Amino acid sequence: MKVMMRTTTTGTGHQLLSLIAVLLISTVLAFVPPLTYDTKYRNLLNAESSATPFSIGGASDELLELFNKQVTQEMAASQFYLSASIWFDGRDWEGQAKYMLAESAEERGHALQLIDFANKRNIPLKLQSLDAPDCDWSSPEDVWKAVLKLEQANTASLLQLAEAANRCQDYAVLACLNPFHMEQVDAEDKIGSIIAKVTDENRTPGLLRQLDHELGLEAGQA
Repeated sequence: MKVMMRTTTTGTGHQLLSLIAVLLISTVLAFVPPLTYDTKYRNLLNAESSATPFSIGGASDELLELFNKQVTQEMAASQFYLSASIWFDGRDWEGQAKYMLAESAEERGHALQLIDFANKRNIPLKLQSLDAPDCDWSSPEDVWKAVLKLEQANTASLLQLAEAANRCQDYAVLACLNPFHMEQVDAEDKIGSIIAKVTDENRTPGLLRQLDHELGLEAGQA
């Protein structure tokens, strides 16, 4: 009988201690705001909205400046090609005029792609003014050489932007730029070939007219 009483008393003591522990924990938790899943998710969204998301190192001022510069570069290229189209059209080079017009639309499309990407990434954009494009060329060869310089400048601008993104470990920007880099490789190679044909016009009369026809067909299929 004595053993049973001691056991009962011990069990009651354990229950009392457990009850006190529960009351203490409840009291402490009452003063601590719960961090629910919704709160965690909301905090994550707030953190991402205050900075460019997906940049492991954080977006630098240089990256933001160069991204804005690239948008301007693409719009300026569009204006340049439009000016070249007008020049060719005014001299009855209809094929090259159509080709330049198509390139103008493509460059504008590049700018819009970058703007769309920036809006999705919360990258602040500020459109910049554009200088008037060249328009005083003396020959088709001069126009095409100017086009090559334009594309080379665009390549250099894209590489600068990619380097800045790489330093920030912004892999989303790098992925966005990859197709642009490949297009630049193709563009410079193609323009180099066109310049070679235009230059050979003096030795092969009619070659430029044939080239004009081919470029016109290509523009019509784009």
